[in-house]
Amino acid sequence: MGLRELIGEKSPDSMLVRRDASALLHGAVRVESEQGGWCRPWRLSAEQMRALGSCQAWHPGLFRQMGRATSGICVEFTTDSSEVALEVKPDAEPTGTRAVLDYVDGRGEGRALPHDGLSCDVDGRHLAARLPREGDGYVVFDLDDPEAAPLGGIMQLPGMGETHHVRIWLPCLRGCAVRSVVGNGSIIEPVAQREQLLVLGDSIAQGFVCDDPALGWPSLLAQRLGLDLVNQGIGGQVFQPGSLFGLARSISPVRIVVELGANYRYEPCRERLVSRDIRSYLLELSRLWPEVPTYVLTPLWHDEAAYPSHRLSCYSSVGVFLSAHTAPHDQMTLVDGARLLDPKSTLMADGFEHPNPEGSAQIAERLYLCMCAHRGSDEGRRARALEILAGAPRRAFPALELARRGKGDIVLAQDGCVLMRDAGGMQLLWADDQKVGAAVVKALVEPGVVDVLEPSLVREVELAHGLTKVVPYHLALWEKNEAVAPSLFDLAPTAPAAPGPRAKASGKARVKFARDEGVRREIRPLDRSFATAIRDRYENSSYLSDADLSRMLDEGRFLGAFELRKGEGGEVAELVGFVGEHDVGSIGMLTVFPDHRRQGWGEALEVAKINQVLDRGDVPWCEVYPDHRASVRLQKKLGFKVTPSNEQCFLLASEPEPPRGSVPTFLMGTAPSGGSAR
Repeated sequence: MGLRELIGEKSPDSMLVRRDASALLHGAVRVESEQGGWCRPWRLSAEQMRALGSCQAWHPGLFRQMGRATSGICVEFTTDSSEVALEVKPDAEPTGTRAVLDYVDGRGEGRALPHDGLSCDVDGRHLAARLPREGDGYVVFDLDDPEAAPLGGIMQLPGMGETHHVRIWLPCLRGCAVRSVVGNGSIIEPVAQREQLLVLGDSIAQGFVCDDPALGWPSLLAQRLGLDLVNQGIGGQVFQPGSLFGLARSISPVRIVVELGANYRYEPCRERLVSRDIRSYLLELSRLWPEVPTYVLTPLWHDEAAYPSHRLSCYSSVGVFLSAHTAPHDQMTLVDGARLLDPKSTLMADGFEHPNPEGSAQIAERLYLCMCAHRGSDEGRRARALEILAGAPRRAFPALELARRGKGDIVLAQDGCVLMRDAGGMQLLWADDQKVGAAVVKALVEPGVVDVLEPSLVREVELAHGLTKVVPYHLALWEKNEAVAPSLFDLAPTAPAAPGPRAKASGKARVKFARDEGVRREIRPLDRSFATAIRDRYENSSYLSDADLSRMLDEGRFLGAFELRKGEGGEVAELVGFVGEHDVGSIGMLTVFPDHRRQGWGEALEVAKINQVLDRGDVPWCEVYPDHRASVRLQKKLGFKVTPSNEQCFLLASEPEPPRGSVPTFLMGTAPSGGSAR
């Protein structure tokens, strides 16, 4: 006999286990007792409900209807039952809800669907949403997984199987009262309350129209973060100052998401008043939780052609207002909502604005990544990045070495993906999962220069950011532990020695030069006085800003080749070439002036730079264009391991050459005797 029949037969309590549902609620701000042992969970405080019905609300009648909905509230417990039933009385569908759903079902076309119900997550397995049958006060869920059943599909006897973790989501588009949870096992135990994610939003946050309260993006995001959800999405809502009163007494969120602004596009509104309300609302929120990380979303993509904005609306300025009024609050982060959802009508349940389950999943995934970006300390992110990259293929070495040196900004180190920025702004991306990497590209990668260290992500970056210029390169990696010391003429020390674990160099490099008894040759660090010479001689100097060049010279990253001849006042030093080190850590910018080529200077400069890098305990490496065959030969001759050029590449916009100092350095390499590679 099934659970429903046992309940219907009014079986003795010894055959069933029953628990008061009020003790199992998560995500409720308050709970009201009703007659007969029923209780009504609320996601808003009593003061908030009064504010929604006040004269300050845009649509008080609609807001009161939406405020009664139980979006984000769930009944959560563990049990050894094979079936459970929740005793529930759903409210009638609000008229405001049906007005929105008519756009999904088509006005007057067939039977109106509820697009709502109670759904269940059991041990990570999802059971679809359903409403009680007419006249039935229970919603029943089978908990045992048929695919995990013993031989022949025979299910375990009630109370004899494994303990299940169960979460029953209450309706998101209507309210309800609950009384008890009934099971055919021996235990129903509550799950401890978690820290909370607070979502403040409109119908897109409330759950219109994802058809299942568990599949709305706030529910998915909270689960991903391991938090309980307090969902205060109110259909039709805008930034309403005063609508947060009474909330801080009931909850203590550790993360807050604000998703409001879309509804300004449906009605006439004045910029001055909307800007004032946004400022007041965010200020009120900041005063309540000044230390809680808060993520303020600009409006998501919508299909303007399918449903045009009101001609007297100031909707187009909402993003500007949000940016201006978020900036004064240090705990607030502005998130570009347009990047959270692809501009596809197929991701919309109504074809123009409300995301369907697929669209909601996309929002949740990308917003989660935005919330993980720069999360925790720099040291913690760097440690996670090193752990992830330690098992990565050799092509991820640029990111690994940059992180190991303690350089660069670790934007994200999460779920097998690392996104970094070097001091010049170039981004480095590697992921061991193409799906995760693609989401990071859409959510966090910025247009600009991207060093893509995973071939499967190249197309994603191209399409997402219009970076259509693909520049492949060889990685040349130093896999030895000793310095390089070619022979003949002694050169001056390249820099004061700072011995590290790999340092075995003597401080000198010796290279075979053409004989010229009247000339002394020397390699030494360059300072800012040589900035003009570098600009005039380096073929890719247009991509090197003045500030970046000065910083590199101050850090001692450039070595210069000099020929010293005796003059009337003593020796006269002539700069004949130089080599540098990019922000990402690679050796590059090798340049030998035309009159001094084919004399061994290219090799001498690179050898000096290799030894300098080894002296400080780092691993020398460089990037080389595939068509610079002489440079590839030089790297192999010096002892570098050269990888194929089809494993990593730079992506950048196909634009005319920019003016000097306009973008970070990139693609400036190594060549044996002038003519740069990277």
